Amino acid sequence: MTLRQSMAGLHTWGGLLPSWLLFVILFAGTLACFDKELERWMRPALHEPVAGSMTADDVSAWLRANVHETLHAYWMHGPTERAPYWKLGWEEDASEVRGKAAFDPRTGEPMPETVGGDFFFTLHYNLQAGTPGMYIVGLAGMFMLVALVSGTIVHRRLFKDFFTLRPQANGQRAWLDAHNLFGVIGLPFHLVLAYTGVAVFVSFYMPAGAKVAYGGDPLAFFHEVQGGYHRNELDRPAEPPVPLSGLLADARQRWGGAELGWIVVEHPSDASAVVSVRRFDPSRIGAPQDALSYDATTGELLHQQQAPAGYRAYTWLAGLHMAQFGGQLVRILYGLLGLAGCAMLVAGTGVWLRKREARDGRGVALVRGLNGAVFFGLPIACLALLWANRLLPETLSARGAAEGWAFSLGWMAVALLALGWRRTPARLTRTLLALSALLALGLPVLNGLTMPDGHLPASLARGDLALAGVDLVLLAVGALCAWRAWRRKPEPRDASLPTEAGVRTPELSR
Repeated sequence: MTLRQSMAGLHTWGGLLPSWLLFVILFAGTLACFDKELERWMRPALHEPVAGSMTADDVSAWLRANVHETLHAYWMHGPTERAPYWKLGWEEDASEVRGKAAFDPRTGEPMPETVGGDFFFTLHYNLQAGTPGMYIVGLAGMFMLVALVSGTIVHRRLFKDFFTLRPQANGQRAWLDAHNLFGVIGLPFHLVLAYTGVAVFVSFYMPAGAKVAYGGDPLAFFHEVQGGYHRNELDRPAEPPVPLSGLLADARQRWGGAELGWIVVEHPSDASAVVSVRRFDPSRIGAPQDALSYDATTGELLHQQQAPAGYRAYTWLAGLHMAQFGGQLVRILYGLLGLAGCAMLVAGTGVWLRKREARDGRGVALVRGLNGAVFFGLPIACLALLWANRLLPETLSARGAAEGWAFSLGWMAVALLALGWRRTPARLTRTLLALSALLALGLPVLNGLTMPDGHLPASLARGDLALAGVDLVLLAVGALCAWRAWRRKPEPRDASLPTEAGVRTPELSR
């Protein structure tokens, strides 16, 4: 058996089995490139840009007035161009329960709860399943690397076939052309993203070495690796803290007027309280590892972080993976290449189906059902989440959880429909395309009826392309799905029934 022959089976099954999971990861990662833009769209208070007057001391005062439990730490981030509001998070000392709030720049009050754009980022890296989900995503990333390398070996004429696309050819040939085309377009990107996606979480996937070397204290490991600063608690009540505004002014002066990022206050109720201020530089690949640590009571500078070269390389890889550089143009490029990866996976399962439909292979109906459940189910679930964001009352308690339920129930409904209609693929595809078109085209209309400052004409009139872009993409997606649903030929008969010649009727598609 030659190398290419051995790689063919590896590519077929190593690509097919995780393909649905990889589609979820890639699609969610594509949306996560625009998490801040989606966050603004989902928060009506941010639709019209407003120069707020809130300060870090105001955020800290709100926390003291509204959270009465003893805190292990709290952290906040000021307004930026993409996220023009203060955000706050905290962790309770005894229970380790975490909370968060985002503040309306006009009033200084917390905005109504929403899962926001961060929902898609979390779905991308741990499937909303915590540590087990992170391990599953890491395993899928390794499968993706194997599939990419084996696919390059299998397709000898890969780059030649890149210039060949025959959509009117027989089904298998057309799907293979599309698989090759989208695979070659994004090959370097997908290789880099698959590798960096696994590499940035390697300390979580393989923690045994650090635990043994640091006596089971992961914080000691991370502080040494990052070159950070930590002070043990003194178990004495804290004195009144100095204003954060003075510490932030000192940090800006030391950094030559640079923008500030996260502000972290550790064990604020203890005499050992420390305020750490990080630098913010969106033009660099990877977050700059510049941090100043101050005594929260006296304002004395305790430590200036000097991250080792190895950790700077690590943050560079993380920034490369997360498109944290280059502005909107790079995010758009990442988004397009992410969609190319999704199309590559869809076309790859299309090749598998067409091959086996011709000889009535086993598992065809199941793969059809899984295709519909995932390739249509996830996008429709995302649209359902955005519909819920617009329709749920702002005063609803646990509003973010309700949005999450809308996402889950929408996906479950599509999955049940896809598995129930798996033997009538044309009917299933047409129905799901029509449903996608209805949901996508309806959102900008709903937005116009409910959001006086955030609908498409208003955002275009003031030149707010970041906000208008969400509605424009929804209109484009809706129009494309409507066109494909209209062009899709109806099913002549149930694909599970034999024809007069005694042969199964293959799926008709364009």
